[in-house]
Amino acid sequence: MILAIFNLVRLLLLFICALFFAVFSKKNALYWFFYHAGPSFIKLGQVLSVRSDLVGEDIASQLSNFQDKTAPSSPKKINKILNIAFANNMQATFLQFDYQPVACASIAQVHKAVLHNGKTVAVKILHPNIVNIFRRDIATITFLAKILAPVAKFVSRACFDVADLLTNVAKFELDLLHEAANASQLKENLRKTTGLYVPDIFWQHSSRQVLVMEWLQGIPFSDKRAIADSKIDKKIVAQNLVIGYFQQVYEDGFFHADMHPGNLFLLENGNIGIVDFGIMGKIDKKTRLVVAKILIAFLHKDYNKVAQLHIEGGFVPQDINLYDLALSCRKIGEMIVDIDVKSISLAALLTALIDMTKNYQMQTKPELLLLQKTLLLVEGVGVALDVNLNIWDLARPWVKQWAKLNIGFDARIVNAISDIITFCKQKFSS
Repeated sequence: MILAIFNLVRLLLLFICALFFAVFSKKNALYWFFYHAGPSFIKLGQVLSVRSDLVGEDIASQLSNFQDKTAPSSPKKINKILNIAFANNMQATFLQFDYQPVACASIAQVHKAVLHNGKTVAVKILHPNIVNIFRRDIATITFLAKILAPVAKFVSRACFDVADLLTNVAKFELDLLHEAANASQLKENLRKTTGLYVPDIFWQHSSRQVLVMEWLQGIPFSDKRAIADSKIDKKIVAQNLVIGYFQQVYEDGFFHADMHPGNLFLLENGNIGIVDFGIMGKIDKKTRLVVAKILIAFLHKDYNKVAQLHIEGGFVPQDINLYDLALSCRKIGEMIVDIDVKSISLAALLTALIDMTKNYQMQTKPELLLLQKTLLLVEGVGVALDVNLNIWDLARPWVKQWAKLNIGFDARIVNAISDIITFCKQKFSS
């Protein structure tokens, strides 16, 4: 409790300073506050950057610029963590270990090492005391929420929500074995997908604090000059990236939700290497079926169908005027579909649809916001590789083929039977 009070005083002083900055720029003031408040708030800023429904478009856009860089932990502290993880015998695991990190973020840092079998690996290590820092900040915000509850219920509720968000981050991202499981699942899902590669996990050397995975030797997509100078066909790479994204979202309902250029590498064989599996998106079968049907309806310019699907999917209230909603969909579709190839944007379509649901007073589903953010990233990287990239052209044949297998009459029967079997298993097992 005493620690929470001291931390609360620290945060309040930072908040007062941020208020002065807010006079000139609210967006920059919030960014400044999160940055100086510490690693848990930097991570909170990242989480809120995909929750425009909570903080608004302008603030979400500003928070998405978080560099997520902190000073690296000292070699002495890193060595202490490694000795705990490897029972004071890390030399038995690593033939070489570079204490100079190759990357450093708010929660962890990454080192290059070599195993005794000669394999080069990336070693991700949680920052010392990071778990206690998160616990302290969660306790502080919860304490503040309880104090404010009798006098400011709205602010109190917002504090409880922030504490819940940080708790979810702590639950999943502060356990590197959970990230390892994400990577393993994604690798299994993409085993038949062309052009995407997920590194192998060395489970026998990994723990909650240390993650050891295959080292990817390639060009980071953030190095635009080196990517441009590469002799690999960038058009094919861009196509593989987009189709691989559709595979993750529609086929599996499980996708890498932080595909920014720093997490993507162009490998020597032309494949795209993916790293950092802390943030993954999950979309259930019903939602991705509805989203796919909406996309197909847009491809056919059937705006009445688009409107009806929004109602059936629960994206807008049931009592909404179908004709007005169809006109809103037409306004979006006619501006995006079949325009100049360089101007087309599937991400712009999804963004417009999400904004439209807000106009109809429907709370946007968080998984769709994560989907929107990821699509913006994928589109941005794809267009940087190939300025003539047309995601619609790639989407049409893929989605239509997917629809035959998943939305056709036979598929509906199979899905219905599957749902009945699942229900019966749950019913009788309980």
